[in-house]
Amino acid sequence: MSQVKSAAKPGLRRPVDATKNLRNLDAIFKPKSIAVIGASRTPETIGHTIVKNLVDFGFNGPVYPVNPKAKFIRSMRAYRSVLEIPDEVDMAIVCVPKQLALQAVDDCGRKDIKAVIMITAGFSETGTKGAQLEQQIFERIRQYGMSMIGPNCMGVINTDAGVRMDATFASHLPLEGNIGFLSQSGALGVAIIERATSMKLGLSSFVSLGNHTDVSVDDCLAFWKDDDLTELVLLYIESFGDPHRFVTLTREMNRKKPIIAVKSGRTAAGAKAASSHTASLAASDVSVEALFEATGVLRVDTVEKLFDYAQAFKMQPLPQGARIGIVSNGGGPAILATDAVGGYGLEMAEFSEETREKLRKVLAEDASINNPVDMIAAAGAKEFELVAGYLLEDPNIDAVVVLFTPPRASVTAKDVANGIVNTFEKNRDRRKPIVCCFLNREDEREGKIILRNAGVPVYEFPEAAVQSLAAMYRYRKMQERPVGQVIGFEDVDRKKVRKIIDGVLSSGRSALNRNEVFDLLRAWRFPVISSDLIDSRERLVKAAKKMKYPVVLKLAADEVSHKSDVGGIKLNLRNEAELLEAYDEVAANVAKLTPKIKKWAVTIEPMIVGGREVVLGVSSDPLFGKLIMVGMGGIYVEVLKDVAFRLAPVADVDARSMVESLRGYPILKGIRGEKPVHLKYLNEQIERLSALAVEFPEISEMDMNPVLFFSKKEQCMVVDARMNVVPTESKEV
Repeated sequence: MSQVKSAAKPGLRRPVDATKNLRNLDAIFKPKSIAVIGASRTPETIGHTIVKNLVDFGFNGPVYPVNPKAKFIRSMRAYRSVLEIPDEVDMAIVCVPKQLALQAVDDCGRKDIKAVIMITAGFSETGTKGAQLEQQIFERIRQYGMSMIGPNCMGVINTDAGVRMDATFASHLPLEGNIGFLSQSGALGVAIIERATSMKLGLSSFVSLGNHTDVSVDDCLAFWKDDDLTELVLLYIESFGDPHRFVTLTREMNRKKPIIAVKSGRTAAGAKAASSHTASLAASDVSVEALFEATGVLRVDTVEKLFDYAQAFKMQPLPQGARIGIVSNGGGPAILATDAVGGYGLEMAEFSEETREKLRKVLAEDASINNPVDMIAAAGAKEFELVAGYLLEDPNIDAVVVLFTPPRASVTAKDVANGIVNTFEKNRDRRKPIVCCFLNREDEREGKIILRNAGVPVYEFPEAAVQSLAAMYRYRKMQERPVGQVIGFEDVDRKKVRKIIDGVLSSGRSALNRNEVFDLLRAWRFPVISSDLIDSRERLVKAAKKMKYPVVLKLAADEVSHKSDVGGIKLNLRNEAELLEAYDEVAANVAKLTPKIKKWAVTIEPMIVGGREVVLGVSSDPLFGKLIMVGMGGIYVEVLKDVAFRLAPVADVDARSMVESLRGYPILKGIRGEKPVHLKYLNEQIERLSALAVEFPEISEMDMNPVLFFSKKEQCMVVDARMNVVPTESKEV
């Protein structure tokens, strides 16, 4: 096999240019002057609040209110039209009724304004008429060469001291910080800013995209990638722009800046109509999961968890390893945290003897000096300070979790928090993260405020604290993962593959028959089991003698996707009598099917014993393109669902991570003295399948199930497979 970079291979996807067609957002995030079209004198209106926020936050530039009926707004001269403003205007914020929005955009275009934030709502989110008006606005924006955020958005914030812009109608002013936050939901925007402020999470910038008619998620990511003030990016997204551009941007960006995302819309009903294992397992949310896995974006399922992760990433260094030390003054929280450590892929640290000796000297006789440390209710603030410090000093510990439950009035959350802050400051140079869980009453929040002000994350429950550490550890591992390479294959017969696919399509079919599938796989150099297609009972015996017993008999019919479901597979047939009996049973089962099958045959193949059953597959997503699947195979694949997906093309490191992520991976590695399968060859087959799917986009669905893998490469083989194709414009070979 010849391995080369994908860029040198005809038919393989070229690397995406992450900068192509991206919008320049300087005029949106860093305008030198702003016009507010729809500014109002009436308090509590959006037009009034936006002008107020711009002034109160200290925008470093002129603000021009535009209102045809007002001479002054908040002591600033107002203009009847943006065209009457005598100076240059970089950006306009539009908050007029929707029927006036198109005229406002035209005025901005004639004024040579570079960017628009369209706060106005009532467009595609309301139906067909609104969508038509939104399309007209988009066409005008492109006609004038402007960039637009929105419509139906909350606005944009930039806390950069050189800009100081709050171009939103939020009721709370944001804190200055290093987090870039994007929300596609305007309704969530106000709550997000308020929550960030209450948790002492400062923003470098915030953007509410709304209907994202022009500026997309990708454009904002490209801005943050090069923004020195942004160190962490949080996303609430409902849809993507260009998924492949998203992949390119986030892969490059994630090496230096963590990206944490909530992607809403996790459910899908599209799998019900799928005919193959792979398609039925690859619901639309799986495509999103595959995209995030490929890029290292950390996905959470709630906004609350987004903030949980954010405070850990913002306030603490990344852990160097997975070894966790836990200290608590209550057994219950300690048990919950310990369970979470194992559940989220971390490990409980083994304390050094020196640490145990220190603990013996300061803790009560009934306290536990093992991990987790249960100091019991007798522990006070001093014990929390000392024990947390001892754990941070232990070289066997990578991160510390502190759990506090108020045991009595004399031990206050305030004192415990101050003790933890003291030990955190003393050990800051050790670069070990420490996270806390304070299970005190809602009216006793002073301790949590002290911790957050000092840069120590604090959580409501133990599991959230541990899960945030686990996310940091996963990100650390992602950073250390080598950059993968997509390889091409020169040992394949591309012309034969093209001929088979074209032949199927020209005949008006979508499903390949068994011979066509196996011929195609052989042309792409997959190891395929030898088999004969038999269309009559009389030919069976002769074919079986030539192959030698024992054999396997399988139904071959275009209408039957899963042969085992209809009694179409007969195993371990040892002689002629068993073979003929099996054929008659299959024939009887076919006769019972409705609707009736007019044309069917059987295949016979050698009975293979041993090996590990693996499923390999291809599925197509209308937005994301080809998805490659690997999993533990066999007839229970859809029940067990032990599978992993990645977007094609799959790099070598991705193929390895797919296999290693399977719950059945220990079986493939070999357990209880069994030999491992040829893992390197398994990874190669994943990459080979990916290359096939990319080079021949007509392949819409494909299963190879099972593929038997053994310890020796020569024994591995595809036992069964099916494939569907659809016409496409691309036929490059």
